[in-house]
Amino acid sequence: MFIQKKLLILICIGVAVSSFSLQNTYGHGLGYEVLPSVILGDREVALEVTSAQYTDPESSDRQITLSLFETTTAITVRDVTYHITAYKGNDFLFEDTFQSDDGIFIMNFIPTESGEIQLQKEIEGSFFDSLVGMQKNVISVRGPVFESGGLYKFNVEILTADSYTNELEEPILYDVGLSIPDRTYYDIEDVNFGNQEVTVITYYDQIENFQYDQKTNSMSFSMPFVWSEDNINQTSIVHEEIVISKTFGDLMVESLSVYVNGVELPDYVITLDGFSELTRIIHVVVNQKDLLDLYQNYEMQDEMEFLIKPSEENLPLSTLTSNGQFRIKLNWEPYDIKSGSEVTLFFDIMDVFLKNKPVSVSYDLAVMHAGDELFRNNGISTDSREKHNVVEFSIPENVNGPITVQFDNLNGNSLARIDLPIVVNRIIDSSEGPIDDGISIPDWVRKNAGWWSDNQIQDSDFASGIEYMIKEGIIKVPLTNNGQNEENAIIPDWVRSNAGWWSERLISDEEFANGLQYLIKNRIISV
Repeated sequence: MFIQKKLLILICIGVAVSSFSLQNTYGHGLGYEVLPSVILGDREVALEVTSAQYTDPESSDRQITLSLFETTTAITVRDVTYHITAYKGNDFLFEDTFQSDDGIFIMNFIPTESGEIQLQKEIEGSFFDSLVGMQKNVISVRGPVFESGGLYKFNVEILTADSYTNELEEPILYDVGLSIPDRTYYDIEDVNFGNQEVTVITYYDQIENFQYDQKTNSMSFSMPFVWSEDNINQTSIVHEEIVISKTFGDLMVESLSVYVNGVELPDYVITLDGFSELTRIIHVVVNQKDLLDLYQNYEMQDEMEFLIKPSEENLPLSTLTSNGQFRIKLNWEPYDIKSGSEVTLFFDIMDVFLKNKPVSVSYDLAVMHAGDELFRNNGISTDSREKHNVVEFSIPENVNGPITVQFDNLNGNSLARIDLPIVVNRIIDSSEGPIDDGISIPDWVRKNAGWWSDNQIQDSDFASGIEYMIKEGIIKVPLTNNGQNEENAIIPDWVRSNAGWWSERLISDEEFANGLQYLIKNRIISV
């Protein structure tokens, strides 16, 4: 398996906390948020926070706008003085005071190669704008930190309103959390479906340690997260998007499950969006109630570890036609298709607008391999919920690798089409080698792995224990690149995650053994 992190970031925002005097109120949004109102003199005012991506999701501008306005008239407050302290994660970015004639304040975040944060105050607008008071107060903030997204925090104090000489006796205080998402790309060299690109868009904080396991068809990654009631009260949702190509057959299954820190989440957390002709988008949306349930019922470290995998083995493939009207569900026997063998396809054609009810419609079906047609069939589908549509065909001796089952012209509509990929002569082992052979891990080792994943024993204790058990033959794994262990070597977090998942039987012995092989290969333990 080969995974390469390739690229870049997209910005959107989530807005967190507002507080005034002794009362705390909270909010959270993606791209746009009006924070709870407060009393200013004899009227209510509120702070609106907007990102450039709210009105233009494809915009590359990293621009965030603050606007203080009256809630009854929607008119902005004049002569506002903002004192802003900005952080990314726990890292200080800048602190300064800014005046805004019209109550609107704009921050442009500009990536640079310089190692220092540079802040420049500017005025945007024409000469006419200056005459009518329509010029915009802007700061440009430059630095390498803005190459990436993540969780940005702004402590906002409003010191004056209506006049720069009208200093508020008690400043209005807002703690604004801006979730600036990352869009990152990963290349996966899959042994069955070839090179596949996976895009992860995280709308909370940057992700780390993206891994794809070909044995279980599972994706995993981690993300910083503070498990506390205060932070969860500020977070209405944590939203992750995983975009895959519809040529990646192993991830086109009917159902996926998601785990956070080893805990399986309810089905409603994950949504499969197949409306695009070329890609499937996996939405993982963990709401505030789910976050509180995890915090209150499980021991949580200060991060979120995601695991996304098919809900069961050998599930049907399923997605929508390009016009969004029909859903196709496809299965086959035998599951392990061989060259020169007979294959039976079972499929259902369902109407999305009739709540996925099977419908009787005309269809054209073709099986393709490397541009050549292997089989063609047309017919009328059944509307029975008990009976599947069935076709049989032969795989030629010279066919190997992915083949595509194409559905076209459903109900006579040329836009109602779909391709679903399956594999002939499926390769079971990953590209890292035959790890299935010779694995033997006793169940009592799970207890040690669980203790270590919960930080009840140290890294060195875990590594020493594993090293001893391998030497004594208690654990058997294929060894590779064995060498002397490096002093003070750090075990990666993803190995800890694997150990925790394995201790709870969420991943297989082979997956856990992959982590042990990594420790041996990188000389973290020696045998």
